[in-house]
Amino acid sequence: MSDTRHEWISKRAYSIWEEQGRPDGRDDEHWRQAVAERDALERTRASIDGREVLLKFRPKPQRPELPRGGWVTPPAKAG
Repeated sequence: MSDTRHEWISKRAYSIWEEQGRPDGRDDEHWRQAVAERDALERTRASIDGREVLLKFRPKPQRPELPRGGWVTPPAKAG
């Protein structure tokens, strides 16, 4: 692995770790994600910063869970 590639992967893995709230014990996962992103950058004609590829790999924000039917009843109509 070239020094430039290794440095990019290392910095990206660190960024992923920070984005995910600096969790313990997930360094392998972050490293693998950074390698996958770098591989995708190298396979495409991505811009130098790779913004369009990084967006593809960015985890989607989790939506809050909606209440199940019947959990909340609508207010009774007055009248």
